[in-house]
Amino acid sequence: MRTVKILFGGHLLALLFGLGGLLIALPHPELWAGSPTGVAAFTFGIRYAGSLHILFGAATMLLFGLLFVGVRKTLIFFFASTTISLSMELLGTSTGLPFGPYAYTDFLGYKILRHVPYSIPLSWFYMGFTSYVLASLLVTQLRWRRQTLWSVLLGVYFLTVWDLTLDPAMVSNALPVHFWVWYTSGPYFGMPISNLLGWSVTGLIFMSVGRLLWRSNLETTRVAAWLPFGVYLANTCFAIVLTLSTGIWQPSIIAIILGLLPAVLVFLPKPQKPKSAGQGGNAIMHRMSHLTVRTLSEALVRRNVACQVEGLEHLPERGPLLIVARHFHHLYDGCLLLSTVPRRLHILIGLDWIQQPRQRWLMEWACHLVDWPIVLRSERLSSGGQSAYQAREVRRYLRRAVTQTVGLLRQGETLVIFPEAYPTIDPAPTPRGEHADFLPFRPGFAQLVRLAEKDGHTQVAIVPAGLDYVQQDGRWQVTLRFDQALSRRDFSDKTHLIQTIEQRVHELSAPALCPIPIQTQEALSYETDTI
Repeated sequence: MRTVKILFGGHLLALLFGLGGLLIALPHPELWAGSPTGVAAFTFGIRYAGSLHILFGAATMLLFGLLFVGVRKTLIFFFASTTISLSMELLGTSTGLPFGPYAYTDFLGYKILRHVPYSIPLSWFYMGFTSYVLASLLVTQLRWRRQTLWSVLLGVYFLTVWDLTLDPAMVSNALPVHFWVWYTSGPYFGMPISNLLGWSVTGLIFMSVGRLLWRSNLETTRVAAWLPFGVYLANTCFAIVLTLSTGIWQPSIIAIILGLLPAVLVFLPKPQKPKSAGQGGNAIMHRMSHLTVRTLSEALVRRNVACQVEGLEHLPERGPLLIVARHFHHLYDGCLLLSTVPRRLHILIGLDWIQQPRQRWLMEWACHLVDWPIVLRSERLSSGGQSAYQAREVRRYLRRAVTQTVGLLRQGETLVIFPEAYPTIDPAPTPRGEHADFLPFRPGFAQLVRLAEKDGHTQVAIVPAGLDYVQQDGRWQVTLRFDQALSRRDFSDKTHLIQTIEQRVHELSAPALCPIPIQTQEALSYETDTI
């Protein structure tokens, strides 16, 4: 990575050197003409500056790709982009198709077949690769469906936006030298629309061919976003400065709004990659997020709920803790626990009720900030109701939630789970009958405890929690009760543990705390593939 940073630094210096030559040295020869060193620097710049930043840029992205994207994928993209772009450029400079009639000057180095400078295919490669990597990172970040399609289209988009900024300066008469000339004019600052279409088509072809030969999407977990973003930012700023120097400002607005602002989204937090609470540099962020959620929950409870708490002394002060609670209200249950339990809570939450992709991303991001595992209820998605999720995603989210939950318990954290899976009061449709007070408990919580204790030294305290809601004068009167902590090792098997926990939660939720018979066979036969 150190060599990549050195090459990137050379790329930045070459861009600055080029700007200095175009905007200072050429318009003001009096600054260097009297100095042998100045004359030598000017001569070097005239011969090599046009292609120097391209060489550094191509070397930077090539080595970056070999190290972090993979040798096979990087070389495939390199050969696809350079050969296809060279073919299109040769076709364009010979026939005018697809870009329009144009020709390159001698400022970009040796010309292949006397038409296309050798540096041009390298420019297509490094900016095309940069754009595609940025697009893949952003599509993964936003969790868009059809990742392959959107990565290619968004990559072409980023590449075209950069060209929309650079080309107006390249053809402006205000620039001292030109790297290519047009034999016809057009509506976009003197360029024909065919140039923009040809640029997009060329990018679309080589990105599509490269992705097809890859046979898989980019593995974004190994890619550091700062480098492709830095290359894109540096080259876009280079184009912006050149364009502004010619007195044209509109392309700069296009570059900032349509290019740089979308690209910076790759640095948003990644909710799809769960991390342990207090881990690494995110410790402060996690603590602040938990404090914020707790404060908001306390404010909501004070305003809308009158709560009485019993048995708080049964909660262990430290160590792994699983609170198994009744689920009555879709919002207040969690808020009551958050504002009552004197420990940091992690709530296992189902998000299949979300209907909009943007809301899905926002909620997953929020859950990531507070380390709340996410599950999807398979029967809800299989019923055909509208959701931002698909039934095929259930297993993937379940596996991730199990891994995250086991990790939290092994770190001594507190987890809250509602084994009924659906609250009594819920704005979304639920499988509860009209007069059903309880749903049978899903047995997944017992499996989570078993997996957490599989390391041989973790011992999870299981605390049943009951909620008794009574509405008076439009305000909920709630009694929250905690029972004594139980241990999985106190039971002969998982079935006995589940039955006991379910019985105790029912009793704790009853107004008079009287035993309530339950149908354990129904509980055991209930679906077990979702927690």
